[in-house]
Amino acid sequence: MRKVALVVLLLVIPSSLFAQYRDRDRYRRYYRNDNRFELSPFVGYRWGGTIFSDTTSLFGQDVDSASSGHYGVDFGIPLGVSNMKLELMVNRQDTHLTTGGGLFEPDNRVADFHVTYYHAGLMVPFSESRNATPFFIVSAGVGNLDPDISGVSPSNRFSASAGVGVKVPVGDNFGVRLEGRGYFTSLGGEDNCRRCNDNSGHDFYQGEVNVGFVISF
Repeated sequence: MRKVALVVLLLVIPSSLFAQYRDRDRYRRYYRNDNRFELSPFVGYRWGGTIFSDTTSLFGQDVDSASSGHYGVDFGIPLGVSNMKLELMVNRQDTHLTTGGGLFEPDNRVADFHVTYYHAGLMVPFSESRNATPFFIVSAGVGNLDPDISGVSPSNRFSASAGVGVKVPVGDNFGVRLEGRGYFTSLGGEDNCRRCNDNSGHDFYQGEVNVGFVISF
């Protein structure tokens, strides 16, 4: 009986040690990959954004950016500190501007409208495991606002964003990324605004949700 127990013990212990070693090896590979360059193409859905009449005389009234899909790409550059990354982002939305749209009111289409963000930012993981890496993201750069109207030039304005997301590894060099983010773009405006208490009401705000792939190399 003792011999049988000894044989079973000798079989179980190496198997357990091998499993732990394999898990530890996967864990190390995961973090090694998370500290590498990352290319993350994505698509998503964006909403919000109003251009007020006192920031431009182009429309003569407030116009809203219609909710629609968008697409873009993130390029992550490892910083070597707690798996943080410098991220460069290009993110474009092809939509249109509308007026009206109140309760039971139809939207009146004014013009096609393109919003493109060119940002650099910092991605900061706040919890890490083999299964998922949640993170904060902050960025700043330029928001390019481009109404498709003859004789009208695009406008480049300061823009910033913040959001949260999660990366889920699928393999050593591949994963899925989910993210929600809000954007602020400064439009400025006249100091004698009669419709708002301060100039913050003039700015352009949008929100979005994204899903994409992470390619590590």
